[in-house]
Amino acid sequence: MSADSLRRRGPLVAVVGAALALGVTACGSVAGVHEAPSQVTTVAPLGGLKAQEITARVLAEAESAAVAPPGQAAVIRRRALTGPALAVAEAAARLGPNPGSPGAPIRKSEPPKVLAVSRGTGWPRVILARTTGADGATRLNLLSSPDARTAFRLAFAATMHPGATVPAIDPLPQGSPLVLDGAGLTVAPDALVRELAAGLAYPRPAATPHVLTTDPFSVAVRANAAAQAKAFGGLATLTRSHQPQAGASVALALHGGGAVVFALLQRTDSITLKPGGRSLTPNAQFQHLVGKRTLTRSAELKTYETVVLTLPPEGKASVVAVDEVLFSAKGA
Repeated sequence: MSADSLRRRGPLVAVVGAALALGVTACGSVAGVHEAPSQVTTVAPLGGLKAQEITARVLAEAESAAVAPPGQAAVIRRRALTGPALAVAEAAARLGPNPGSPGAPIRKSEPPKVLAVSRGTGWPRVILARTTGADGATRLNLLSSPDARTAFRLAFAATMHPGATVPAIDPLPQGSPLVLDGAGLTVAPDALVRELAAGLAYPRPAATPHVLTTDPFSVAVRANAAAQAKAFGGLATLTRSHQPQAGASVALALHGGGAVVFALLQRTDSITLKPGGRSLTPNAQFQHLVGKRTLTRSAELKTYETVVLTLPPEGKASVVAVDEVLFSAKGA
């Protein structure tokens, strides 16, 4: 959905055995057993071909959920997705198929292109990949694995704005560091996401000294809120907030400084009708979720917003990709 449309255990046994042998030896050494090597932090833990294989498998499985029967689709989603991507996919499933294209087959797309793999042998690990669909839309996909026992799953996916780009990333063999604390950046990733969220509020947006809000998504969000409030006139009032979801952001360093930041926001639209006996007729998606055709007092809509920002070494960050899906509605 575009912004404008506001969508491995054999080896472990050997390791454990060696650890036990060391544990019962009071002193001296054990033949063939050496100290564990230091964690490698200067190369990627996966080669490009392996990362490509993992990415193609995960994305193909995630896409297959779109055409599977509901019961099977839910199982596939939980196997192929995690975190924000899973929350968004399940919300979309509750809304049902898009009107006019029920059960539409998945269109053939180009193979994914792996752009980056996180550096070092520690955990978590991520893979950043780009995909281009048959319709020409480009998506950024972030796969993640939290530990050695958990396979990679899709954690974020968002559609890029037309003409948007991601700056150069370190070569695949070298890997790209995960940004954990914001050191070396003009602003920490979590603070950056909070700033964006506050800058998109309605009717009182906050200043955004580190984020440009001239991208298609930001412009559309603000324009839509203003137009909707104007259309309500004296009938109702509208407030809109955007809340970063705790623990739902990942940042990967760019070559030469800066970072690409993935995050999940929750937008809440609150509508309060004024006294006067009149009512509002919500759209089809709202009616599907709330089971009401008319509202006489209030309405609340919650929408997931998956956003990707690029933060340069100097200057302001900008939103380069976004997807959104309505996931909750209530009204009276």
